[in-house]
Amino acid sequence: MRVAILGVGGVGQVSACELIKSPYVKKLVLADIATGPAEELAAELRRETDVEILVKRVDARDVSSVQAILDEIDLLLHIGLPENNFDVMKACLNTKTHYIDTASSGPQWLRKQLAWNDQFRAAGILGIMGLGCDPGFSNIAARYAVDQLDEVDAILIRDGDNSVVDYDGFCSYFSPQTAIQECLAKPNYWTAGKGEQYLPTPFANKEEFEFPEPIGWLDCYHVEHEEPTTLGETIGRAKGCKYVDFKYALHPDFVNTLQVLRYLGLDSDEEIEVKGVRVAPRDVVVTSMPKPVDLAGKIHGYSSVGALVKGKKDNKRKDIYVYTIANHDEVFYKTEFQATIWQTGIPPVVAVDMIAEGLLTTTGCIPPELIDPIPFLTKLKARGMSWDVIEKTSPLLHML
Repeated sequence: MRVAILGVGGVGQVSACELIKSPYVKKLVLADIATGPAEELAAELRRETDVEILVKRVDARDVSSVQAILDEIDLLLHIGLPENNFDVMKACLNTKTHYIDTASSGPQWLRKQLAWNDQFRAAGILGIMGLGCDPGFSNIAARYAVDQLDEVDAILIRDGDNSVVDYDGFCSYFSPQTAIQECLAKPNYWTAGKGEQYLPTPFANKEEFEFPEPIGWLDCYHVEHEEPTTLGETIGRAKGCKYVDFKYALHPDFVNTLQVLRYLGLDSDEEIEVKGVRVAPRDVVVTSMPKPVDLAGKIHGYSSVGALVKGKKDNKRKDIYVYTIANHDEVFYKTEFQATIWQTGIPPVVAVDMIAEGLLTTTGCIPPELIDPIPFLTKLKARGMSWDVIEKTSPLLHML
């Protein structure tokens, strides 16, 4: 198989390092608008493999630029900015190249991506939207849990991290652009009666959630995310699901800084003129922050993502929590990456495994939960990303 990775930041580097371990990969193209990191990575990987590795300069905002590298490519992983998804999808559609991305720009954009289903199916190609850790693993974990139950009341996605970082300033463990955008957006959730809805303000409905040890209890906030856009309809409705949401554990300092950015208008992506130069305020903030890949070795603690599904089995109330957990220091010792970007870069590679082995043959545009969870989770563990299940009885819930 011939694979291209568009976006060779931290997550793209994780995926590249995993892909070259695969005997089915014969060619790997590393593409980015700034090729320096890709060239360095390619030089390292060439010492470890006989796979043909090429580096290409590509502007993801330009369909023709993306399309120029796809003539001999079977599948493209888009691990760049979600705002460029549609241009990259168009290039893949034109060249009949399978497409996987790790995030969308928001619920409305995810729905528009999935609306390309008929076009992708007509072209005989597969598009998977949002296959990172969350979204991605979280969707598939939810599917696994839903499949174990007769009835489902709620699907709750929870992301938590108890780590500290050796950096005196504002930082994000994943794409700063995405972190600022989604945390300051109006949070979305889903109910069976009204479909997808939005809360009026960010950081709503704070609650304590108990993550697996050694993380424990953390304050979680409602945050805009992809999972509620699809999970209720794709896997929940048939089993009576009433409610889906996503909550993210955020440190008070992180919340306060984002609130100040919003107050000052520094979260805006609308360009303004400063001393004769037009800049987007959010770009200035992001430029002042460290790149997530550069935080490797500086983060100490644990990262966990999971799906808690509440429902009924054999006329008994049951909660099933499917989760992954990783230690930042251990991941760095083994891979030289920090855990958050490592957890994001592994799942798309597992989908490539399944496509190469004929275990994922569907066409069209799909969210991750439509992937068969058993072979996916089996192969995820084989790639070194562990996951586990906690089951317990619970009282009857009265959801919205």
